[in-house]
Amino acid sequence: MVAHLVRLKLQLLRNSLRRGVAVIVGLVVGVLYGGGFLLAALVGLVGVRVAGDPQLLRTVLLVGGSALVLGWSVLPVVLFGTDPTLDPARFSTFAVPERTLAAGLVVTGFVGLPGLATVLLGLGAVVASSFSVGSLLVALVAVPVALLGCVLLSRIVTAAAAAVLASRRGRDVAGVGGLVLLLAVGPLAASLGSGGVTAQTTRRVADVLAWTPLAWAWGAPAEAAAGHWAHALGLLALAVAWTGVLLVAWERLLTSVLRNPRSTGGGGGGHRGLGLFGRLPATPLGAVAARAGTYWVRDPRFNVPALMTILLPSALLFPGLAKDSELALVAMPLVSAYLIGWGQHNDVGYDSTAFWMHVSAGMDPVADRLGRLFPSAVMATACIPLYALLGPLVGGPWRLLPATLGVAVGLVLNGFAVACVTSAVKQYAVPPPGENPFSSRPGSVGVTMAVQTVCGGAVIALSLPALALGVAAWYGFQWAAWTALVVGPALGVVALVVGTRLGADLFTRRQALLLQDLVAMR
Repeated sequence: MVAHLVRLKLQLLRNSLRRGVAVIVGLVVGVLYGGGFLLAALVGLVGVRVAGDPQLLRTVLLVGGSALVLGWSVLPVVLFGTDPTLDPARFSTFAVPERTLAAGLVVTGFVGLPGLATVLLGLGAVVASSFSVGSLLVALVAVPVALLGCVLLSRIVTAAAAAVLASRRGRDVAGVGGLVLLLAVGPLAASLGSGGVTAQTTRRVADVLAWTPLAWAWGAPAEAAAGHWAHALGLLALAVAWTGVLLVAWERLLTSVLRNPRSTGGGGGGHRGLGLFGRLPATPLGAVAARAGTYWVRDPRFNVPALMTILLPSALLFPGLAKDSELALVAMPLVSAYLIGWGQHNDVGYDSTAFWMHVSAGMDPVADRLGRLFPSAVMATACIPLYALLGPLVGGPWRLLPATLGVAVGLVLNGFAVACVTSAVKQYAVPPPGENPFSSRPGSVGVTMAVQTVCGGAVIALSLPALALGVAAWYGFQWAAWTALVVGPALGVVALVVGTRLGADLFTRRQALLLQDLVAMR
């Protein structure tokens, strides 16, 4: 059964490459982008071995290994998502032994580019630990235990997140948890910005991590290389025990999911009235705006990212206050505007097959393009002035307020203009309605990164005149600040008009192709 699951995962990965040239191009971009970081890490591990310093080896393995474990725990949920085709709940109707399925799903975690990269990093850690025959033997045991722990944590976290987000209350709790994580980003950014990362600080962090389960397996070969055999064997025993605990927790969680599969239905709403449909004008533009606004309020695929978009710029308060940095405070409204405008570039992708209603109704293309911007426009109207005023209120320069407002308005309008075009050209896979909002299908990461990079570059390119005036205002040219207040919104309006017209024309000609792509993505 384990081998069958591995073959299934490989077949799914092969099939994902047959969806089109864009998927292959995205995969190549992803491999080149991630391969550079992987190569740098491997070269660094070899350099540690050449240096022959046990203390350096200990610091690198403890900090780097703990970061790898945390990455496997967090990134599959926050960034790339779980693999829905191997979601444990999908096996609830099959007579598969639970223990066999648990082992199979863990093994399939190593199938794919992230798993391959992790295995290569593990091999690099073994090479770096080969100070002696003893340390090499310890590494040959400890590193596989560490890699197994990475995948087990990933499976446990993603399965638990899917179960929590299946209920409305769970999504509320997840939103609060996201807020806490965002607040924790601020002090970390402040520490990095104030030059707090030194060799001594890194060693202190390694000393703290050495007491946690994140680093037990990684610390064992480092202690063996230093000749501390009792400590090395003790850490190895703790790592094996910790992995056993994770294995038991994963098996029990899987059993719970299989015996009590979550419902993907919408559930009873209890909502009365027409909501936004009764408050906005009874026009095509009003109907699209009401539909988009309703999605943003009720669909976790929209409201969770919206919450993060609203709160993320506030993290700049910490470095701004810690270093008395005016630049961080000035950047808050610009970051907010960029995220809000850029975030609409794949809006049609979230419609899934419901997009057929826009096609069959003969929707006015301009109404479709502009109506989808309604929730983001409301968010921008609240966030941009708030962050623009918050900076000066906590210590930023008031003289830059016109420039920050002008540049921010230009950024968000240019983002809307780009979104009007790109959402009618190319969609990438997103979680389907009713599924885990953090899920994604295999092979879609490269396409996602490529489309997002192109859209982000287009927004910056359109905003260059306003950004140049903002830079001039930063260097003391007050006329540039007031000019930016006029030029930024004016050029943004022009870009939005052109983008809307171009996007409407593309929408008219490509709506059938868009629907075909959305159906194929299911």
